[in-house]
Amino acid sequence: MKDIVENRRRLPLGKKVKIAFLAVEENGWLWTFSMGVYYLCSAIAEKAFGLADRHRRDKGLPGLNSAAMNKLIWESWDWSAAGEEWTPSPEWKTSVIRKILAPNVPEGAVVVEIGPGGGRWTEELQKRAARLTGIDISETCVEECRKRFAHCENVEFVVGSGRDLKAAGDASADAIWSFDVFVHINKTELAPYAAEFFRVLKPGGTGILHHGTVGGQRGGWRSDVTSQDMRSLLTGAGLEVVDQFQTWEDGGAEHEAGLYDDAITIFRKPA
Repeated sequence: MKDIVENRRRLPLGKKVKIAFLAVEENGWLWTFSMGVYYLCSAIAEKAFGLADRHRRDKGLPGLNSAAMNKLIWESWDWSAAGEEWTPSPEWKTSVIRKILAPNVPEGAVVVEIGPGGGRWTEELQKRAARLTGIDISETCVEECRKRFAHCENVEFVVGSGRDLKAAGDASADAIWSFDVFVHINKTELAPYAAEFFRVLKPGGTGILHHGTVGGQRGGWRSDVTSQDMRSLLTGAGLEVVDQFQTWEDGGAEHEAGLYDDAITIFRKPA
């Protein structure tokens, strides 16, 4: 219904009144009243979000994206779907693996995955990795992944702070992978992460991050990070941004990085 909410702004008041009378004539009072309540509540919700967003920016508030908040939320999450609730379609996931994961995570690599969640991407990463370390702020996620991948000898899962990669050694990783994680991590936590990326990657190593682009202005429980923030923090830490994109094509189909103007940034530690 989001398209209806956005497009109603394009209709003048007089036309809206005519539409309301026609709606009653064609659908009856109950349906029309219900839709009227929906319109009113959605308008109030948009105003409330706008107020909260401005206050958050003015006061530098963490919103729902502090490390403590993320830990509480993701330890309470129902992980029965293993994170696949954020997969738009099987075709989309296959394309992510074929066009983004496989070209940037070499076979036999040492991989660090930030925020494995329920193991949505871990399953593919562990097939390629000589060794995979999954670091998650949620103890629930770590336990879920330990159970799911108990048969895999090349993986380990540890609880992290939400601000660093202490479980990974200096210059130890060929690749860093993180999806649907940095959309929930604010700039204050992203800055130390960028330094950690440089520390953990081997010279020539690659990182792949999925993140927001508009500083959370479209809602969706997103962090205050923008595309430029991500680029600036990575380059400021001595890393090279190889690519940054919001869509990609595969077999004639165009795929989006996320539902809220998200992007994927690929970066490299200089050799």
